[in-house]
Amino acid sequence: MKFEDAIEPCQDKKLDELLTSDVYRENLEFWEKAWAPVKAAYTKLPSLSYLSSIPETLKANKAETVLDLGCGTGWLSVYLSREGFSLTGVDISNHAIKLAREWADKEDLVIRFDVCDLADLNYPDSSFDAVVGNSIFEHFPLMVTQTMVNRIRRILVPGGTFIGCFDKVGGGPGQYFELPDKTHVYTDKERKGMLLRYYTNEELKEIFKPWRIETLAETDTGTRVLTART
Repeated sequence: MKFEDAIEPCQDKKLDELLTSDVYRENLEFWEKAWAPVKAAYTKLPSLSYLSSIPETLKANKAETVLDLGCGTGWLSVYLSREGFSLTGVDISNHAIKLAREWADKEDLVIRFDVCDLADLNYPDSSFDAVVGNSIFEHFPLMVTQTMVNRIRRILVPGGTFIGCFDKVGGGPGQYFELPDKTHVYTDKERKGMLLRYYTNEELKEIFKPWRIETLAETDTGTRVLTART
């Protein structure tokens, strides 16, 4: 038996334990509570220096169908739909997805919005030409992010595109404890259950090692934009 074959079941067990833990459950619950007070989608697009580069890259790579990870109330999905792409947005919050659908309906945009835990992306293989994720992976432990990236690779067509924006996050206000991989688990009232983790460039390169990384560049705000192809 190869060493890799012997160790993989152990990794799977650890992942299952994490995904069924109170820590992970409270993280999912945090996002529903965070979105609950929001009455309508905030329809003003954020002022991000790298925003226009996303559709430019997608068009250059001839992408048509795009999955928006952690779409919230849908601003990136709406933006890309306006640019002519066929969008699917996915988020864990039922309320956020409801607001996203209402926004798309008001603009007569055909966007599919699904409620789903990003650790359990169950779309068929080769479902999308591209996947985008803006400031999403920082809210997942390393092991979950590795699993998500593997699943993203499967649901992309051969030669498909991934664009991820990774924020420069720190501890921030509030009380928290750390998981072994340095993920912060917040315990104070304002952020209870939220997970936050900073990914170094070295970690990102390792996570996307099977991919062809085209860019990993830092923007004026410290956000790093990673573009990779399958």
